[in-house]
Amino acid sequence: MHIFAKMLSAVLVAAFFVFQTTFSHAEGLFSATVTQCTDGDTLVLDTGQRVRLAGVDTPEKGSKDTPPQYYAREAAHFTCERTRKQRVKVIPLSGPSRDRYQRLVAEIILPDGRSLNEQLLLHGMASFYAHKNLPSQLVRRLTAAQKEALDKRTGCWAFVLARPQAQQPYIGNKNSKRFFSQPCLRTITLSKKNQVRFSDLEEAFRAGYAPARQCGIWPSAE
Repeated sequence: MHIFAKMLSAVLVAAFFVFQTTFSHAEGLFSATVTQCTDGDTLVLDTGQRVRLAGVDTPEKGSKDTPPQYYAREAAHFTCERTRKQRVKVIPLSGPSRDRYQRLVAEIILPDGRSLNEQLLLHGMASFYAHKNLPSQLVRRLTAAQKEALDKRTGCWAFVLARPQAQQPYIGNKNSKRFFSQPCLRTITLSKKNQVRFSDLEEAFRAGYAPARQCGIWPSAE
């Protein structure tokens, strides 16, 4: 009995540690029902709030003037299928938790207890997107999920990394965690001390950098 008690105690301690590690940024956590998914990384709640998923970037749907990006439809379907009309837990980032569009930046916990942010990366539906106020433990989980998807060439990665453009070198900005193609880099000012060189596209993504939007690095769906 004494041995069983010690084993039970160890299990409870381990479970508590996992919970603390996973949801240590859970201050302000609340539950809500998802009424709409605008795209792969933006949701609308029954509270009226719009939520931008923290730490992930799914391909853009496009607009009247710009074509949709590769895998935008699949990412949106993935998110909608798992969230629409579902009751989810919303974990806003601590500190400033609104983006420039006044969307709430948060992690979404699905009814089955899994993180939608993490699942998007594990299934190759999104890429990691560094920004302010991301908790270090969330960064570790999200970048680990992306590396697993890269290893397995899951979702979008089989095509994205097989393109000739993926074999070219890229230059990253250490401050912003964005990376640029060499032609695009000539159009901006980036000091040498803030530059980091990547031998190819995969190395940039593995390092936790995201493509600079103005460079058009992500392929279009057309």
